[in-house]
Amino acid sequence: MPKTIGTHNGTFHCDEALACYMLRRLDEFKDSKVVRTRDPAVLDTCDIVVDVGAVYDHEAKRYDHHQRGFDEQFSADFKTKLSSAGLIYKHYGKDVIRAILKEEQIKDGEVDILHDKVYESFIEGIDGVDNGISRYPEDIQPAYKESTSLSARVGRLNPWWNEPEGDMDARFAKAMQTTGDEFQERVRYFALSWLPGRKIVEQGFESRYDIDPSGQIVLFENF
Repeated sequence: MPKTIGTHNGTFHCDEALACYMLRRLDEFKDSKVVRTRDPAVLDTCDIVVDVGAVYDHEAKRYDHHQRGFDEQFSADFKTKLSSAGLIYKHYGKDVIRAILKEEQIKDGEVDILHDKVYESFIEGIDGVDNGISRYPEDIQPAYKESTSLSARVGRLNPWWNEPEGDMDARFAKAMQTTGDEFQERVRYFALSWLPGRKIVEQGFESRYDIDPSGQIVLFENF
């Protein structure tokens, strides 16, 4: 029987759209139905719930971040409070990466590296935006306005104030696909371009004394 993913209805955001996309990349939730509601009785019937319910409990598969006292980070190396995207990525991200790269020869140690890199370079920004955390001190006046981020683009998939609401589930499905396409592209880039480049730098650094006794010359075999 297909499992169900619960999230809130109404206006949607980048974090729960991406959280749902990531879950559906896993075998466990591959054919799952996304149920959008704030009814506690309906949410209780869902196999996993993200971004609603005021509960964070990994064992119970409940992943909200709005409740008072919530202050979870990805790891001790980060300070940004997690959104539902960060929570799902923290607990399931490695398996999602493996699913995206199932046709590639990626080792477990490389998955660990990618898990941290994709968070730092992609997921953390979504967490910060959703939680209203600025990237710089608020007393600094921005030089220009920026409205092309993934979070902003997902926000614009919601209806305008004077536009018929239409099928909100269809709009949310488009948001899931939009976030998922960019997430998958980033995972593949870091796995298939950034990671090989990192290996070249590592190899050059480790063999630098073979090039010159000073160790101050690094030779890159490929660039």
